Amino acid sequence: MQEASSELVNSAVDKFSSLPGIGRKSALRLVLKLLQRDKQEINDFATVLNKLADNIKFCSQCNNLSDHELCSICANPNRKESAICIVEGVADVMAIEATQQFSGMYHILGGVIS
Repeated sequence: MQEASSELVNSAVDKFSSLPGIGRKSALRLVLKLLQRDKQEINDFATVLNKLADNIKFCSQCNNLSDHELCSICANPNRKESAICIVEGVADVMAIEATQQFSGMYHILGGVIS
């Protein structure tokens, strides 16, 4: 793939393409689409990423992503503490929660047990 004439664009492409599933062509498309937005939207995007990096926490009870000490699932008094679903990662919790069929608690391993 050709390099852009801007080092800033090339650096942004490098960062986007470091994400899983994003190749250099996709990264370039994302960067170019981002540059089509107004400056305030780009700044808002950067602000959200910075806040995410600075403020995201892992729930002290289940290891889910959270803005607080406990995630919204663990903090919910209506969840059944007698049922625990052990999952590999946060994406698994999101998928199960999307079904609205499980009302218990979770434990996120953060990896696979061999």
